[in-house]
Amino acid sequence: MLRPTILALCGLLLMRPAAAQTSPPPTASRSVAAPVGYNWQLLPEVNAAVLKPFTWNYKAEASRDAQAYFVTRERIVGSGQFQTGLSLNVVRRISARSKQPADAYARAFSARSGRGAGMQVLGQETKTQGPLRLYGVRYRIANAGTNAKIIQQWAIANTTTDTFYLLLFESPEKDWPLAWKFGEEMIKQLRLDAKV
Repeated sequence: MLRPTILALCGLLLMRPAAAQTSPPPTASRSVAAPVGYNWQLLPEVNAAVLKPFTWNYKAEASRDAQAYFVTRERIVGSGQFQTGLSLNVVRRISARSKQPADAYARAFSARSGRGAGMQVLGQETKTQGPLRLYGVRYRIANAGTNAKIIQQWAIANTTTDTFYLLLFESPEKDWPLAWKFGEEMIKQLRLDAKV
């Protein structure tokens, strides 16, 4: 029997209302229909799920400090770089590493994002969903010249479990309008277990 979980759907779109998700993420034994053109990609180490467009790629990496997931248009090889896609980094017990609570860390992380040389903040937003505190920033990296990039970032803190999530969707600026159609759906449908 599966333990009951409190789940949150991170309705993480700038200028859109957040929505609570009451059903658990899909699992091998429980099917949840994905929108047309997508499959659910399970992230079992953190009991989460993200939509993956049919033709996109998935990669997971673990380090001593974090678990990282990538859903990308391009195949990730070699240096691990990609042009368009979503990445999710999960760090548990963030206060032991950062010397501050998860919420303070996420807020400070977000406050620095998109404010460096050659960067321009395009929008920001803060949301609360149960124990989750979400700090969103959309910014443009222009120092790449004709290769300017847009990044939608969410620094998410779970105030109950002391977990920090860094969620990014990025794409070259010239491809952003089409890429964001995928990114927006992927972020809107992201399912995180509030007990992780």
